Amino acid sequence: MRLAVFSDIHGNISFFEAFLKDAEKEKVDRFVFLGDAVSYYPFGCEVIQRLRNLDALCIEGNHDSMLRGEFPIPENHEPVYQLRSVISEITPEDLDYVKSWPKIVHKTLDGKRLTFVHGNPLNHLKGYSYADSELALYDDPSEDIVFVGHTHRPWIRQNPHTLMVNVGSVGLPRDEGGGSKPAWVLYDSQTGIPEIRRVNADITPLLSLHGKVHESVLDALKR
Repeated sequence: MRLAVFSDIHGNISFFEAFLKDAEKEKVDRFVFLGDAVSYYPFGCEVIQRLRNLDALCIEGNHDSMLRGEFPIPENHEPVYQLRSVISEITPEDLDYVKSWPKIVHKTLDGKRLTFVHGNPLNHLKGYSYADSELALYDDPSEDIVFVGHTHRPWIRQNPHTLMVNVGSVGLPRDEGGGSKPAWVLYDSQTGIPEIRRVNADITPLLSLHGKVHESVLDALKR
């Protein structure tokens, strides 16, 4: 089975559609989303509807948790997040859909024990796993591969028992040189090998959002 594992769309429907076209070329069998459908860009409701249509396996992210009402929205961050507009627009059916997302999923596929989580196995929603952080060294004999997101920076590290895979971000890449290139991971369960993919996305539709999106969000495109 070929999985497209991706994370952190953050309302960026333009980059999301570019990613889907790339995944379609790879004849992906299943989509696995590691959370944060909303915030930053204004098309969170459209993103959620697209995920429903894909029948993706979705994991809850910290911004989805705020949408669900589980965490308060930091008032000083709301001008950047612009999450309240999504809350006012989302349908009850789509909100129930987001509320059904689990915080972590464990699956065995072709003999490999896989974990899917937004942050990391120790802190599901807010745990940051950077390539140079202690959590990059996470190692558990019961987990062969752990897929994470949240940091918006893709990387892969092989530890003694566990392969750690950060899938990066589809909607808001933050790594140097990747700001305009959505990141995702193609995983082939037969080979057991994950591959980081980058997409050449058109930023023109995003630049037209000047004044509707916080300037710091558009600045990330220049990284």
